[in-house]
Amino acid sequence: MPKILIMNYKYFILLFLPFLIQAQEVEIKILSNNINTNGSELNFLQVNKKIAYYSSATLEGDDYQSAIYKTIVKNGEWGKGRYVNLDKSFSAANMSYLENDIWRYFSACDIIGNCKIAKRDNKNTITQFLNNKINLENSSNTQPHINTDNKQKVLYFVSDRKGGFGGLDIWLSIIDKNGNYGVPINVGENINSDADEITPFYNNESGTLYFSSNKKGGSGGFDIYTSEGKLNLWTNLKNVTELNSKYDEMYLTFFTQKKGYLASNRGDTSCCNNIYSFEYSAKAKDTIQNNEFVKHLPLSLYFHNDEPDCGTMKTTTNKTYQEAYISYFQMEEEYSKISKNPIVKKFFLDSLQANFNKLNLILDQILSELTSGKKVEIQIKGYASPLHEKQYNINLSKRRIKSFVNYVELHQGKVFSFYLENGNFQIIELPFGENNAANSVSSNPNDKKNSIYGIDAMLERKIEIIDIKLIEKKSN
Repeated sequence: MPKILIMNYKYFILLFLPFLIQAQEVEIKILSNNINTNGSELNFLQVNKKIAYYSSATLEGDDYQSAIYKTIVKNGEWGKGRYVNLDKSFSAANMSYLENDIWRYFSACDIIGNCKIAKRDNKNTITQFLNNKINLENSSNTQPHINTDNKQKVLYFVSDRKGGFGGLDIWLSIIDKNGNYGVPINVGENINSDADEITPFYNNESGTLYFSSNKKGGSGGFDIYTSEGKLNLWTNLKNVTELNSKYDEMYLTFFTQKKGYLASNRGDTSCCNNIYSFEYSAKAKDTIQNNEFVKHLPLSLYFHNDEPDCGTMKTTTNKTYQEAYISYFQMEEEYSKISKNPIVKKFFLDSLQANFNKLNLILDQILSELTSGKKVEIQIKGYASPLHEKQYNINLSKRRIKSFVNYVELHQGKVFSFYLENGNFQIIELPFGENNAANSVSSNPNDKKNSIYGIDAMLERKIEIIDIKLIEKKSN
C-alpha cells in the first residue's frame, strides 16, 4: 500500500492513533478499559443516559481497520462495547445522528483509505452512500456531524476537495425537507486554514462550533478550538486551552451543556487515542497544573530483560524499582560489549541513570505538595519487549509497575505510607505488555544481540509516569 494512502487513512478515520486530570474549570477522566483498548478509540457519542456509540480501530499489518460499537451503562459505568454490524466490506467510524431521525451517518473507508460518507436507517437494514455532491470524486470525505438550524438539517463534514484553504477543511451541506443535499459550502476562513481542520461538532446550547486543528500556535499536535456562529458565519475563534495538551485532542462531543467526551493520545505517544470524559463545573476547581512536574514527563524508568523476577507468571513482586535499577546499571559493560553500539553507553547515563535521579526529585516534590495539604495522583504504564508471549509480557509489565509501587511505599522510611493509606496519594496503574512495542524490536530468543542487548529492545522494557496532577483540598 502506498505510504501516502496509509497516512490518509490515519487522518480520515483515526487521526493519530483510570487517569484523572483537573485543570481550571473542567474535570477530565479517562474512560475504563471497557471502552479503551490497546487500539485507538474515538468519537464517543452519548445519545441518552444509558446508551452511547464510539469507534475503535486497530492496525492489522499495514492496514487500519475500524468499527463502531454500542455501549450501555451498567452499575454506573459504561459496559463493554458491542459491535454494530453496518457492512463488513468497509471500515466504519464517526457515527452521528439526530435522536428523532431515522438516519445514522458515518464514515466508510475501503482498505486503501478511500473514504466516503454513508448513512444507515435506524432499523439497521439499508446502507446508502451520499450523493456525489458530498462524496466528490478524487477526494476523501469523512467525519460527518448532523445538526439542525431553524428546523433545517445541516451536515458538517471534513474533506480535502478543491476549493478549500489547504489540507483538510470543514464543509457543510444544507438538507432540505425532501432529504436533498445542497451544494457543499466551505465554512470559511475564520475556521479553516492551510493546516488541517477536523472533527466538527456544533453545540446547539451554546451556539458554537467545536473542531480540532493542527494549525500553528496551538499547544501541540491537534488542538480543540471553538467559534461562535452558524453555517459559514463565525466569530471569536478560541483555543479551548483547558482541554488541550501537548499531544492530540479531537472528536469532541457534548452530551449536556457541561459534559462531553474527547479523544486524545496524551499519555500514549506510541500510537493511540483513548476516550476521555470532561465536565465543566459552575465554579472553578481548586486544582494546580505544576510545571515542575510537567517538564519531566513522560518519565521512562527502564529494566533489564525479564526483570523483576524472571521466568514467572506472577503479577506481583517484592522487589523495588531501586533494586531493579541498580542491578541493571551494573550491566553497562556487558551491554556495550555485546551490542557494540555506542548509543548503549549513552542510554545508561542519559536515560537509565538520569531518569532515576529525576524520579527522586519528583518524589521529593510530591512529598512537599502532600505535606502542604494537596492530593496527588499519578498515572503509570508498564511495557515489555516482544520477546515472550503476550500474557507473559502483560504480567511482566504488572510486576514492573509493582516494583515502582514498592519503591514509593518504602521511600525514605515509608514517608508516603500515611498519604497512600488515606487516599491523598494515588497511583493509577495501566499494564500494556508488549502491545505497543515497535515493529523493529526483535522477538527472536536466539538473537540476543538485538532482542535483549539491542537499543530498540532496551527502550521497550520500561514503565512510564505519564502524568501527575495536584488537587487542592476544599476548605470547609
